[in-house]
Amino acid sequence: YILTIEGDWRMRKVIRANLEAQGLTVQEAVGGPHGLQMIGERRPDLILLDLDLPDMDVWQLISAFQAIFAGRPVPVIAMCAEPPDRQLLRHGQFVNYLQKPFAAPVLLQQVQEALDARPTGS
Repeated sequence: YILTIEGDWRMRKVIRANLEAQGLTVQEAVGGPHGLQMIGERRPDLILLDLDLPDMDVWQLISAFQAIFAGRPVPVIAMCAEPPDRQLLRHGQFVNYLQKPFAAPVLLQQVQEALDARPTGS
């Protein structure tokens, strides 16, 4: 399944509608702590992460992902209003980023590429 960690309910709704229309299963988290709780319950195949979450520092969230997924990282697509800092991309486990606002075809292409690039057995 794909986990969307996004503070804006409208963005979550758009992402869910577009991905579910492609037959993908989507779960939504309203913030960092909620996303970590969901990850603890079930490992996602891909995470769409808003880098501008108001309730948790993105570095803390990335560190938590790395600890939880040690040895078997889950691909993460960063979503942000401006291109993310290169340092963040280098030290995170991001496979790509989506600059908001983004078009549905761009979202679908990035998600499909990230899912296709996963190692077999994930």
